[in-house]
Amino acid sequence: MLSLRAWYVLLSIPIKLLVALIKYPFFGGINERYRNNLRLTLKLQLYRTALSIPVKDAHVISILSSYFLINKMIKSLYPSLTRGLNKYGQRYDKQSIWLVEATKRSKDDPILIFLHGGGYYLEAMPEQMQSVLSIYHLLEPKKRDKLSVLHLDYKLASRGHYVTSQLYQFAETYEALTARDGNTNIILMGDSAGGHIAITFLQHLKQQQKKALPWPTSLVLISPWVKLHPEPHQGTKGWSYYENSKRDIIQYRFFQEKNRQVAIIGAKNHKRFFSESGQKKVVEDPSHLDMLISPGNHPYSYSDWDDIPTLNDAGHSVFVVLGEHEVFRDDILEWCQYAVKSPLIKQKLDSGGVVDAKIHEYADDEKLNGAYINIEVEPWGVHDAALFMENDIASKLQKNPHLKLSNLDRKEYFGIVHICEFLNKVL
Repeated sequence: MLSLRAWYVLLSIPIKLLVALIKYPFFGGINERYRNNLRLTLKLQLYRTALSIPVKDAHVISILSSYFLINKMIKSLYPSLTRGLNKYGQRYDKQSIWLVEATKRSKDDPILIFLHGGGYYLEAMPEQMQSVLSIYHLLEPKKRDKLSVLHLDYKLASRGHYVTSQLYQFAETYEALTARDGNTNIILMGDSAGGHIAITFLQHLKQQQKKALPWPTSLVLISPWVKLHPEPHQGTKGWSYYENSKRDIIQYRFFQEKNRQVAIIGAKNHKRFFSESGQKKVVEDPSHLDMLISPGNHPYSYSDWDDIPTLNDAGHSVFVVLGEHEVFRDDILEWCQYAVKSPLIKQKLDSGGVVDAKIHEYADDEKLNGAYINIEVEPWGVHDAALFMENDIASKLQKNPHLKLSNLDRKEYFGIVHICEFLNKVL
């Protein structure tokens, strides 16, 4: 039975799309990035409204299982992207599905594990799968031929599985890939909540080193959700939650709903982290779970990240892409400052849509004895744009399988172009 709030959200979708359509000829699109793009304006409005549905009712808009999505929908719509992919759609274990397993691969050939976003309460969406397959096909052939891609099909908070159950599901799959099957070259690619899994998994490995599992070789983080609950001051002028709520897919008001927080992390953990006013709760004796739930809701310390090889040691690499106009911008840049020593700081509010290397780019090519770090901030970009707003590349590849990365407009496909360039560099 749907709640009244869910019915309100669902019924408001066509109304809000109609309003956006009527306003477009007179005022342009929903934000600066899509001012002259009606298609993406309507898409952003659709996502924004749909995400406001209560967590417990999310099954209404998340009806496609990952298995069905991969084996039926995507396979039917994009035959040229899926045909010939070894083991496409086959399960590796109960919670993961191959998009491709490289033929004749060795134990040290790379396996990229895709950790999908969706607030922990939505299934993987078609747009995400389209973009991941597009990234795979746009890689240099020599890099692509050795790469395997595995999709994690984790359980959802909308079905009663609180954070950190997804992390422990992933840990099972990771241990099977490494300790049991001997694979040594694992890349984690996560968007939004999937980025949160990737980051908290590093802390999990740090606490589990008695098992001596290999560290992930690389991270690819797309608008990672590093702080599950913003602090009150972040909803004020000058902070990205406040300034970008009218521009982004995600809005600050989502995080003011206690019921939403409890549905995702559980009542017990909500009480541990936050007072009734929503402010950060100081825990005198924090358990090991704290950093596995919300690293950004604890005072940052360089020492929490300095001894993690993925973030620091030679032979490892980290890529982060985020949007200038997303609400998570300040949180992501703060995590980057402490975890990978990024010099990028809280930005001015408007770049004019033009890349400024001082505030939008960081690539540490000179760190010969440490990890390679690359951070890209998309001017005027929104949350998770690489996967949700650039997914039409899949249709281009379906029509033209010979399409190359160099043929793409770098501004229009900012996220996917930079992800592919990073993977071509580190694979």
